[in-house]
Amino acid sequence: MAIKWSQWTSLGKPTAAIIRNPFVQRNQDGRLEIFAVGTGTLFNIWQRFPNAGWNDSWAQKGAPSSSGTGAKSHVVGRNRDGRLEIFATAEDGAVWQIWQLAPNNGWSQWKSLGAPSHDISLTGRFAVGRNQDGRQEVFAVGNDGNVWQIWQIVPNGGWSEWKSLRQPPAGIRGSDRMTVGRNGDGRQELFVMGNDEAVWHIWQVSPNGGWSDWQSLGKPAHTKLSNPFVGENADGHLEVFALGGGVFCNIWQEASSNTGWRHEGWNEKKRFSDSVEITWLEVALNREAKLEVLGLGTDGALWHSWQQAPAWSEWHSLGTPSAKISPSDKLTVGRNQDGRLEAFLMGQDGAVWQIWQTR
Repeated sequence: MAIKWSQWTSLGKPTAAIIRNPFVQRNQDGRLEIFAVGTGTLFNIWQRFPNAGWNDSWAQKGAPSSSGTGAKSHVVGRNRDGRLEIFATAEDGAVWQIWQLAPNNGWSQWKSLGAPSHDISLTGRFAVGRNQDGRQEVFAVGNDGNVWQIWQIVPNGGWSEWKSLRQPPAGIRGSDRMTVGRNGDGRQELFVMGNDEAVWHIWQVSPNGGWSDWQSLGKPAHTKLSNPFVGENADGHLEVFALGGGVFCNIWQEASSNTGWRHEGWNEKKRFSDSVEITWLEVALNREAKLEVLGLGTDGALWHSWQQAPAWSEWHSLGTPSAKISPSDKLTVGRNQDGRLEAFLMGQDGAVWQIWQTR
């Protein structure tokens, strides 16, 4: 039986600002918080209570630098003690950070984590992961084509120098996102799209430790992949999803032992309509401990499908906000404290719209 969802409602928008690309993260006390970029400046809005109720207006987090270094893209991580931390790539080619001074409340000033060197700038393709011991780790693609990493030296604390993870033999395709997951044993694993149209991955060889060489997860025989995203199953084994053929393709670790991927290669989910394609997807673990895929359709609606034995459910439409979905922006999905999923996206009216599971 399908999990029930609410109607669409608007979270509004900041006064006299255009925002884009919302990103959701959960506070230590369980309240969801949304962050969005507006002309180089970060804005945020948050739940007043876990699972329900939102602040009446958007707050401003400023730009990374008073000298005019505006944010281009952002991700939000969480320290071991629960404090949220925003990471933004900026016009100076560096990654900047701003963090909560205490769990659930109060923010620092912006501080630069720099770039690998004067000759290497970091692009807008980056991700934040967390080690088994709680130390955050940031991964970013440089203009040299390599993946660069920087990590907290101690949980909740200071940062290392930048270090290169190199690049796959096929290189990294510039138009796709990078995604990081954590294995059941705590080892981080990073996934990118190669120029050969295959998904490549690299992983920690031990929890909190060094990294393997790059290896390919291959590609489907007749479908082109794009924008991979990793999900973590309830038993700890990873599953990678990528847009393909207008819907999605997926591949997974065979067991929660965190070793070995599906021998048959990529699975291709059937199209649900000849006229509608999925243009962006996100994956999250729902209240029933099943992975659920949410995707933006070319019909302007949000669609979803979820794990059910022995395969995936049929696609179901969650409709569209009254303002219609902005086709140039992304979708973000959060998990409430009680396990209910909540999706956020941009409407054509410039506001962030939300829809959530009601049970």
